[in-house]
Amino acid sequence: MKRIDEFCLKFADRLVWVAISVYILAFGYLSFLKYRSFSYFDWDLAGAGSVLWNSVHGKFLYYPFLEQSIFGAHLYLIIFLILPVYAVFQSPLTLLFLQSAFLGLAAFPLYLLARTRLNKTFSLSLVAAYLLYPSLGYINLFEAHFEMYEIFFLFFALYYFEKENFKRFLIFTCLALLCKENASLAVFMLGIYALVRRRSKKWVLVPLLAGAVWFLAAVKAIIPHFAKDAELYQEGFIFSLYYSHLGNNMLEMAKTIVLHPARTALYALTPGKILYLFQLFLPVGFLGLLSPSALLPAIPIIMQNLLSSAPTHSSIYFQYVALLIPFIFFSVIQAFDKLLRNKFVIEHQAELLACFMGCVVFSGIYLQAPQFNFAWHISQYQAGDYSREKEKLVEAIPNDSSVIATFQFLPKLSNRYDIYSIHLVSTGYKMYTNIKYEPPNNLEYALIDFNEPLMVAAFFPPSAPANIRSFLETGDWKVFRAFDDVVLFKKGYKEGYRLCEIVRDPKIGHPMNVDLDKEIVFLGYDIVDDNIQDSRLLHMVYYWKRIKGSSRPTSFFIQFSDANGNVKFQNQHVFGYRAYLRDEWKEGQVVKEHHYILIPSGMEKGDYGISFGPFVSR
Repeated sequence: MKRIDEFCLKFADRLVWVAISVYILAFGYLSFLKYRSFSYFDWDLAGAGSVLWNSVHGKFLYYPFLEQSIFGAHLYLIIFLILPVYAVFQSPLTLLFLQSAFLGLAAFPLYLLARTRLNKTFSLSLVAAYLLYPSLGYINLFEAHFEMYEIFFLFFALYYFEKENFKRFLIFTCLALLCKENASLAVFMLGIYALVRRRSKKWVLVPLLAGAVWFLAAVKAIIPHFAKDAELYQEGFIFSLYYSHLGNNMLEMAKTIVLHPARTALYALTPGKILYLFQLFLPVGFLGLLSPSALLPAIPIIMQNLLSSAPTHSSIYFQYVALLIPFIFFSVIQAFDKLLRNKFVIEHQAELLACFMGCVVFSGIYLQAPQFNFAWHISQYQAGDYSREKEKLVEAIPNDSSVIATFQFLPKLSNRYDIYSIHLVSTGYKMYTNIKYEPPNNLEYALIDFNEPLMVAAFFPPSAPANIRSFLETGDWKVFRAFDDVVLFKKGYKEGYRLCEIVRDPKIGHPMNVDLDKEIVFLGYDIVDDNIQDSRLLHMVYYWKRIKGSSRPTSFFIQFSDANGNVKFQNQHVFGYRAYLRDEWKEGQVVKEHHYILIPSGMEKGDYGISFGPFVSR
C-alpha cells in the first residue's frame, strides 16, 4: 500500500486528467458514431437541438413536439448558457459533445471533494469509480439532456460546502438550479444536511428557502404559465400525471405519503424498484449506506423516482438518475473517511481498496456498462449500407421543408422550423394529453421507418395502423424514395406510387397464386424498372387477395438464390408495413403493395432465382 500511496502522491493529479480525457474522447466518439448511424431512437436529442436552433432563428425556446415553449414542460434555464455555443456550432452533435465533456469533467470537482477528506490514492479510486459507474455510461449515450450538467455543478457545490466557502457554494448551487426544476428538491435538502452538520444559519436557511421557492415557483407558476395545455394537467404541471395514483394535487399526494406509509412503501418497493436501488449502490460497494446523512439531499429524488408510475424513472439507464450521482459519491467519500479512522481498517487499507475496485469492475461487467463494452458499442454503431441509405433519404428533404418523421431521423432533421414526430400520428394524441392529434396542414415530407423499435414497442396502440393509414391516405402521400421498410413520402407527388392500394383485375407480370392457409392468396409480383441511378434498389410489387378469415402473416422473406440453389441474400419485409392489410382488408379484395429491396453492396451481378415465404401469426 505504501508504494501505491507514493505513486499516487506523485502522479494522481495528472492521472485524473488523463482519465477525464480518455472518458471524454471515448464517449464523444461513441456519441458521434451513434448519431451517424441513426441509433438515437427517442425524441430528446432532437427536441433539445430543435429548441436551441429555433431560439437562434427567431422562435425563442419553441419545442416542436409539444408545440409550445420548452418551459411549459421543464425549467431548463441552463439553455441560456448553452445557447451562445450552439449559435456557433448549430448541430445536435454539439449537445452530444458538451454532454460527454461535462460528464467527464465532473470527475475533477469529485477529486477535489474527495481530497478534502481522503488521501490521493482513495481520491483517485473514486474518480475511477465515477468514470466507470454504469449509470454514467448509460445516461451519456441516451439522447441529450440538460439535467446532465447538474452533476458537474453539484460536485463543485459539495466541494465548496466542505471547504466552507459560502459564496462559491451559492454560485454552483444556483447553476445546478438552472439545469432542471427538481434540482431544487436536492438544494432544499442541502439545507437540512447543513443543519445536521451544525453549520451557521446562512448554510441552512439559504438552501432551504432557495430550494422551496424555486420548486414552487417552477411547478406552480412558471411551467403552468408556459404550458399550452395546462388545463389538462394536475395544477398545470405536465408530469404530475406520473403521480396521479397518489392524489389529484400536491397536497393530496403529500397526505397520501404521510397518512398511508404502508401503501406508499408497497408501491415504491416493488421487486423491480428494489433492483434499481441495488444497481445504484452496487457499483460503489454499498459504502454510501454507511453514511446515510450524506444521502439526505438525494432522498426526495429517490422518492420521486420510486413513486413514479413511469418505469424509466426507476431505471439506471435513463437521465433520471443524474441528480442522484453526486450524492451517492459524496456519501462514499464520507464512508471512506469513517472507515479509515478505524485502526483495523487503517492496517488493511489495501484490502479495502481492492474490494472497492473489485465492486467497481464486477458491477461494470455484471450491469454491462458501456465503459466495459466499448468495442461492442463501436460495432453496434457502425454506419453500414442501411445508414448510408438513410442519409440519402434525409438529404433528399430540402432544408426549408416541413417534415414529420420517426424518432431516428429527427436529430438530423432538427435544424428547421417545422419538424414533427410520427409517433403522435400512431398514438392519435398530443403528448401527455387526451387531445386528438391533428397533423399540420403544411407538411411536405414524411420519413418513416416502419420497424423503428421504440415506436413499434411503446407508441403503437391497437389504433395505430388505422391512424397511420388515415394519415397517408387523406394527405395524398406518395412514395418519393424508399428502401426495405423505410419510406420517404412526399405529399401530392404525382410521379410516385401509393405504398399500398386496392386494385381490380391487375395484370401481374409473375403470377404465382400461392394459397396461404386458405385465407390469403399471394397472386404474384412485378419487378418495376424505375430508371433510377441506384441499381441496388429492386422495386417489387406484390399482389395479395383475401379469400376469407382474418389471419395474416406478420412478415415474409424474399430469398435470392444462384443457379446452384445457394441463398445469396435474404430480405425480410413486414407484411403491409404494419399499417395496411389489416382490418380494413375485406374478403375478395386485391391489394397492391410496393416494396423497394436494398441489395447488399457486396452482392455480385448475375441471374438469381426469387423465392418467398411467410411468417404467420394468429
